[in-house]
This record gives sequence, structure tokens and C-alpha cells, in this order.
Amino acid sequence: MKSSTLNIVKRAPYLSLLLTALALLIHYHHPLRPQLLYTRTALAHGDFWRLISCHWVHLNTDHLLWSAMTFFVLGSFCEIMNRGKYLATVGISTILIPTAIWFVMPHLNVYGGLSGLDCALYSLLIVLFIRREWSAQKWSWIIFYTIMLVLLPAKIIYEMTSGLTIFVSNLQANMVPVPLSHLVGGVVGLAVGIVIRDTSNIFSRFRLAYIQHSM
Repeated sequence: MKSSTLNIVKRAPYLSLLLTALALLIHYHHPLRPQLLYTRTALAHGDFWRLISCHWVHLNTDHLLWSAMTFFVLGSFCEIMNRGKYLATVGISTILIPTAIWFVMPHLNVYGGLSGLDCALYSLLIVLFIRREWSAQKWSWIIFYTIMLVLLPAKIIYEMTSGLTIFVSNLQANMVPVPLSHLVGGVVGLAVGIVIRDTSNIFSRFRLAYIQHSM
């Protein structure tokens, strides 16, 4: 019974909950927001922490609720299924998205929000589902999840061609959509899901080596 309870605790998506709560805290603690947002001028002066912190800053409450809710739901599934790949996806996307924006979109002065990470987690989750169903040879589910995966680039193409976002009204909020962040995030999630080997065995070996060394 104790072992079962411990396993449930280990699998709980506490990192997703913590990171979502962080976004809520930053949004409602207004003095923090200007110091954490991606601004090209501040980055040029050496405020490099903004490359990471900008993802947790949102420009309005509607933006926050959609992005944070999506991050928590997708992140929880990914974290439960494979915490190592979840961490890799969030970590790599957190750095690559603002870096890509810096080099590819020099005209963009302000950026913030979790939507790029949401796309990364979406890709990762779909790949994890496909890999699971592939092992069971469930072809109907494989086709279904493949279609779901294709919907992400379709969404990005729509945003690029129309200048509009699907879930949040960027016209009323006077926000500029940044499909590049969704593209980079989606590619990272896809790559981590496909290329990086199963990390659960690696973590188990580290724990075993640590226990043996302690003994």
C-alpha cells in the first residue's frame, strides 16, 4: 500500500502545477511583469534572464487563462507519461523560442506567454501517444493521433497567413501573433518525442548508482 501511494506521488504532475501557478503569480503581481517580459532593448542591455522568464508573463487575463490552462493540461499528461522528456521539451523550448525570435524577428520589441511551450507540449504528447499505440499495433489510433499532429502546422500556417490567433482574440487585445514561437516549440516537442531515448531508464540507473555508491 505504501509503495502504491509513493508511486502515485512520484507520478503526480507537480512541476506542471508549479509552473502554471508561477504564471498566475506573476500576472497578478504587477510590479514583477515589466522586469520579466521579453523586451529587445532590455536584452540588448544584458537582461538575459528575460529569455526564460518571458514565457510566464502574459499581456492580459484572457491570454493568461488560455495559455496557462493549456500548459497545465498538456504538461500534466506529458509529465505523467514521461517526466524526462517533459523536462527536456520545456527546457529546450524555453531557450530556443526567444533565441529564434531575437534572430528571425528583429522588429519584434515585446514577447511573452506560454503559447510556444504549449505547442511544444502538444507535439510531445501526440508523439508519446503515437509511440504507445505503435507498440500495441493499434493502427486506427495511430492514424487519429497523426491527424491530430498535422493540425498543429495547419494552425501555424493559418496564423502566418491571416495574422490572427485561433483561441485568443489578438485584435481586441492589440497583440501581434508570433507563429514562429509556435513553430519552434512544435519542432522541439516533435524532436524530443522522436529522437531522445526513453529517459526513465537513465534516471533509474542514476538512482541505482547513487544507492550503490552510498552503501
